[in-house]
Amino acid sequence: MIEIIKDKKILRITPFQRENTPDIPESDWIQVYVEYMLPEIKIQYQASFTAGELNLLKNNLTGLYMNLVKGKIANEIVFDSMENQLNLIFSPSLRKGVLLTLTLRPENSAESIIVSDCLGMDESYFPALLSGLNEIINWPS
Repeated sequence: MIEIIKDKKILRITPFQRENTPDIPESDWIQVYVEYMLPEIKIQYQASFTAGELNLLKNNLTGLYMNLVKGKIANEIVFDSMENQLNLIFSPSLRKGVLLTLTLRPENSAESIIVSDCLGMDESYFPALLSGLNEIINWPS
């Protein structure tokens, strides 16, 4: 599970099911609950990701975290989920942290609500974020 808490904002991504693809684990679909809570609103919906796209995100975030820790210049990380239900942009800032811009799309229809917001995160968020991603990627069948 991933849980990012910043002030009164909470982003939580919790796995609940895995659809295995025989002989190609990177193509397994992992279903999750996405929750985003603000003082004014609470959004909850189901989304799906492949293990491969989550592995790529984890690898990119590991590199970003290492650069933050070492004080090196870090590149922006863009995660656009295959089903376009969750988009995340991790933009390095000048203060050893990142600005996480998130876009939530509970449904794929044109009439669906779209929620966009930003969270500031320093490097202390990354160990739990990477651990949570690893837990989701390795979610059992």
